[in-house]
Amino acid sequence: MRAVRIHEDLSLRVDEIVDPTPGPGEVLVRIHAAGVCGTDLHILDGMIKPDVYPMTLGHEAAGLVEEVGDGVTLAIGTPVAIYNKIFCGRCEQCLKGRTNICDNEPEQLGFNRDGGDAELALVPEQNAAPVPDGVDLATASVLTCAGMTAMHATKLSDLRLGDTAVVDGIGGVGIIVVQAAAHAGARVIAIGDTEDKLDLAKQHGASDGVLVDTPESYDTVPERVRALTDGRGTDVFFELVGTTGTMTAGIRSLAKGGRFVSTGYTDQQIEIHPIEFILPETSFVSTVAATRLDLQDALALASMGALTVPIAGRYPIEGIDDAIDALRRRAVLGRQVLEFSA
Repeated sequence: MRAVRIHEDLSLRVDEIVDPTPGPGEVLVRIHAAGVCGTDLHILDGMIKPDVYPMTLGHEAAGLVEEVGDGVTLAIGTPVAIYNKIFCGRCEQCLKGRTNICDNEPEQLGFNRDGGDAELALVPEQNAAPVPDGVDLATASVLTCAGMTAMHATKLSDLRLGDTAVVDGIGGVGIIVVQAAAHAGARVIAIGDTEDKLDLAKQHGASDGVLVDTPESYDTVPERVRALTDGRGTDVFFELVGTTGTMTAGIRSLAKGGRFVSTGYTDQQIEIHPIEFILPETSFVSTVAATRLDLQDALALASMGALTVPIAGRYPIEGIDDAIDALRRRAVLGRQVLEFSA
């Protein structure tokens, strides 16, 4: 089979590798679509390092069950979205529903285990979430990261009906956070670096937009957010950009009792005195990936038409370099996918 592989020199190649074979409890999925995520850039740049090179890239994938191992109940031909975090199902965290921070299984597809940018992917049956009617496989693939991450962040934010939510970063995840927050009954303010991204956010539920077309523009974000909220600030600030400036601006945009929600990976730091949280009783909420249930919920909302995924580009596997280049240029309105011929 063909697979997009990252090598130790951080080069990316489409390699021919041996087809995997499912063991007991495992399913082999014929991939039809795989999302291309900004987190892939962190792996390509060496910020996130796989345990072993080469590794198949990709943590967003959906397709049809092609072969099953002993003890599997999923039928061959079932359309599935692959939950990318391996989990044991038995530890304290899993029993509390926190499969994303399982105590026993450190593996994650496309991070430290072969991922979904390939013609075939091998996963435990519990990681194969059936795709409901009305959801195409390209959409399902994106929901396995961007969709479920947005669901998880929105749930942990404690967003309430009538709250104001700021979504900073209108990319693949941000555009779904906009929808999730609006679906929860919040007024949504989008922050983006182009007018096109702000227009996209408004098409998906944002009521207002704040343009930040230079890094220095973030110095004015707290003031601009307060101007849009009668001086009070925002109840929730979803931070998806991850620079020192964007994170600092988000914290300083909060209303009293507000929640700053940090989503995604960053190699930058913030320096904030604790008093900035203490006096207004604001909170810092961190999120990582999402739970298996979050993926299920994202798929369900998509099947009802409450979540849509704007697909900005579709590429064959050989087009992975073009998709990565578009990400680096910040030229993607929504999410890109690799599509595999059946």
